[in-house]
Amino acid sequence: MTYAMRQRSIQVGNKMIGKGHRIFLTGEIGVAHGGNMENAKLLIRSAADAGCDGAEMFMTDVEEFYWRNPPNGRDFFQEWPAESFTFEQWRELIDFGKSLDLIVYPTPLDFHAVQWCKDLNVDMININSDDLNNVLLLEEVAKLGCPISMHDIDQSLSEVEGAVRTLLDNGAKDIIVLHSTMETDDTEFAYATANLNVMKTYEQAFGDLGVMAGCVEHTTSDYLIYAVAALKPALISKHIKLDDTISHDRKIAVRADELKLMVQRVRRIESALGNAHNQRVADANGIPLKRSRNKVLVAARDIAAGSVITRKDIVAKRPGDWGGLHPWMARQLIGAKAVRDLP
Repeated sequence: MTYAMRQRSIQVGNKMIGKGHRIFLTGEIGVAHGGNMENAKLLIRSAADAGCDGAEMFMTDVEEFYWRNPPNGRDFFQEWPAESFTFEQWRELIDFGKSLDLIVYPTPLDFHAVQWCKDLNVDMININSDDLNNVLLLEEVAKLGCPISMHDIDQSLSEVEGAVRTLLDNGAKDIIVLHSTMETDDTEFAYATANLNVMKTYEQAFGDLGVMAGCVEHTTSDYLIYAVAALKPALISKHIKLDDTISHDRKIAVRADELKLMVQRVRRIESALGNAHNQRVADANGIPLKRSRNKVLVAARDIAAGSVITRKDIVAKRPGDWGGLHPWMARQLIGAKAVRDLP
């Protein structure tokens, strides 16, 4: 199969992702709701109120997701049913998100969940990092025809490429590969392993396939996410929580009451990046403002009418909003004849 170069945007519901559009911000809920519908709605509302574009949650049928009766360690098989929602509950949560202009989308963890995604006609899905090499699930997800984001925790570039090719070969068109920082505290290790430039590698490796790059910021850092924003990824995902009563991912999650400030700062960084063209600040009518700190050309001494202007006759001085000429005009003035007296 031949892939044509594609430089375009991805539409998710009524929102756009890609070059020329603002970063798509996702509040990653996962299972921070603890299986409680009211908690899930509070988290969804918090994401919407903070200015996020989407909220992502795990969707699974534990029968397909975990082994029964593990020989040792924690028995997740017994825990997950209480933290999962029914098909109708998912429909309610997705519709609730739409009422708030928020895209609620699932991370399907098994084939049963993928079928639900199809039946719910979801706007977007996310692929968890432990399914990035799950060829069978990737093939089914690709057939849904909706935009797909996917995490890359502990995956090599070749694994990511294999996932991208599998999705494209099976019909997927809109893909965002999300580089994940380590799930760790705010330590030197967190920054030493963040490796944010991997997003640039993904853009170089897959950009001609129409694949975009983003980031899942998994550390507890108060400011690493702003470094991510400065690289202008297509999408940023960050874990969110109501409080610390739910154990899942609570260490790396942002509290709902802190999320709005984080989103506001990300948007300000986007604004500060600008359009890469030098611009003068203009007034409401679009007329560039004169700045007092700029210099302008004025007469350095009295110049009599009819005399030829020399270098000693002109000088550049502040303030620049009093009058005078642009300093570049010196080349035209030197050697010219004054037609009137210039004090």
